[in-house]
Amino acid sequence: MEIHAANQFMWKIAYRLVREYAYTVLHSDSDSIHLMRHKGRSSQYVQLRLCDFLWGATVHNYLEETAARLEGIRQQIGVRTVKGFVVFIMRQPFLGAAEETVHKQPGIDELGISLSPAAYVPEERQWVTGGQYTSAESAILERLFTETTVSETDPPAPFWANEIEQWEIRKQREIEAVFFYGKPRVTYVFLILIATVFILMELSGGSQNMDVLISFGAKYNPLIQAGEWWRFITPIFLHIGFMHILFNGMALHSLGTLTEQLYGPIRFFFIYMAAGICGVTASYVFSPNLSAGASGAIFGLFGSLLYFGTQNRQLFYRTLGSNVLFVLGINLVIGFLYPNVIDNFAHLGGLFGGFLSSAVAGMPGRPRQPGQKLGAAALLLFLLWIGMQSGGWQP
Repeated sequence: MEIHAANQFMWKIAYRLVREYAYTVLHSDSDSIHLMRHKGRSSQYVQLRLCDFLWGATVHNYLEETAARLEGIRQQIGVRTVKGFVVFIMRQPFLGAAEETVHKQPGIDELGISLSPAAYVPEERQWVTGGQYTSAESAILERLFTETTVSETDPPAPFWANEIEQWEIRKQREIEAVFFYGKPRVTYVFLILIATVFILMELSGGSQNMDVLISFGAKYNPLIQAGEWWRFITPIFLHIGFMHILFNGMALHSLGTLTEQLYGPIRFFFIYMAAGICGVTASYVFSPNLSAGASGAIFGLFGSLLYFGTQNRQLFYRTLGSNVLFVLGINLVIGFLYPNVIDNFAHLGGLFGGFLSSAVAGMPGRPRQPGQKLGAAALLLFLLWIGMQSGGWQP
């Protein structure tokens, strides 16, 4: 294969990896292209490299150097593992030599890096890997290589490079449109409100004083049973002690700004309040303890991010997925480990309420789903009605 045709072939493969499999070009030069994609806590890597002949020592050196660079990237982006291939695209039809060399290379499998050699001989349309490398990713690459061809009428390599650049610009704009739908104004209003209420409670006798908490509207089952229904709302804005408001304030600032940018201020207000009420209701049903705090509503924001993940699965895992699931899991585990300190019922109620209320609100810019919204609204209202009419926790 001529040099310009091999280069053309390499860039066409790269374009298909970017367009069809959500890879991103990390680096490129005259003889190689490095691509990566993320999924959850792992990343997939592909290096396309032109060569005339394969020597065992050369292949091993490329694998070692690439693994060292990937380890730095892995630590930088915070993923658990990076798995992939260095694919040698042969300009010369040396199929037998390529097979022998690649089969003798064990690849790299250490720490969080798994890297395998592969080769493709365009003249023979043959894909070569070691016998042990039978992963799904290998099958995808084999199919991609063997069905891709170049001809004299195909655009040159710079065309495919430009197409990749334009495609990645469009994808970046799509991400920005999703994550910057609205400015986080309501989040700051909530932060100011809970800070103001906390100061008033401290001035009235202390935020850890039970009488002060009850007078400001904490969840107190006997008074709710006596008809003070507004106690399903007011606890969302109360906090017990400085550390409580500090941690919840930090969580609200972090999750609230992100969620409000995703959903916009009106949807965010609805989701936050609905999740908070669901959290208080769950605590009313399952716990006799006096309680207060925004944590139910904050867990509702986790629920809203999970709903976002169901609507934009690929984007969710590329951007937020692993971190959201990890932090949520840690908080739930802590809640179960300290049930007498943390109201995990409020957390679970808020999480579920946040997911359902997000389904009711819907994602901005997505097609309307009236059936889904009606079903989610009916379930949300039914569960709230059942909880509020239950009479609360009974010893």
